[in-house]
Amino acid sequence: MPLIFCDQNFIVTAHQGPDTYKNHLRQLATDGKATFVLSPMHWVEAAEDNDATRGAAKADFMDSLNARWLYERRAIQRKEVAAAFLEFLQVPRPPPEMVSTVGDVIADLAGRPAERNSRDFVAHLCDIGPNHPLERNLRQAFEANRVNGERFRAGTLTATFLKDMERLYVRRLLPDQTPAGVLIDEESKNSFLSAFHLTDFPASAIEWMTTQDSWREGRHMNRNNFMDQQHMMALPYVDYFVTDDARLRALVSRISAGFSFRIAGLLTKAEFDVRYA
Repeated sequence: MPLIFCDQNFIVTAHQGPDTYKNHLRQLATDGKATFVLSPMHWVEAAEDNDATRGAAKADFMDSLNARWLYERRAIQRKEVAAAFLEFLQVPRPPPEMVSTVGDVIADLAGRPAERNSRDFVAHLCDIGPNHPLERNLRQAFEANRVNGERFRAGTLTATFLKDMERLYVRRLLPDQTPAGVLIDEESKNSFLSAFHLTDFPASAIEWMTTQDSWREGRHMNRNNFMDQQHMMALPYVDYFVTDDARLRALVSRISAGFSFRIAGLLTKAEFDVRYA
């Protein structure tokens, strides 16, 4: 059953569409013809809807698709790094899970098990307001991108400096112990950091290449396209990525030549509708 990531514009358009179309999507999921995948950023966007009733209805619609959920961006990157590091140490462990149930992903975000659906979590984000953890992480990453973009355009980010940035970023994602609880020494970490390639970690590579593309293109990241960048974490972990965003599609095509890993096929909504008529 193919995993199909639905960009926000697909969800908005489908939710605003006729009941027959929404029922068709639900039937695809029920019949096992498609598994829809969504991102925590969909919850953020629903919580930011100026119409709270409409935001809650979008949350209900997302759950009605029996969707699977992508883990939050940093969680995915941490899982990628941990898997590669433990393989480097020859420590056996099952492959990391990047897509899971709504409850598992909310529990990962909340730091404890929680019986919540999308409506509950969207309401929770609304109650917390603009300082919820997802929003804080977004603002911090956005500000770091802005500062480093200015440095890049000023010519102060050398190749050596950029490589050091990669190493520092990966180091912060390294686990301190094995799944069995054995502490990992610094020498092992340093040996791994001397041997890794960023393309060993697909989601991290996508974010890094997207970031550098924005610097090269002189594009000032705004909040919306930075959130789109978070949706792109799905690309290595689904079969199809559905979006009508021409700018996003062009970005994926532009940077994908540098990937050594498989990514999802891009579909417009019209192409999706023909394929899954």
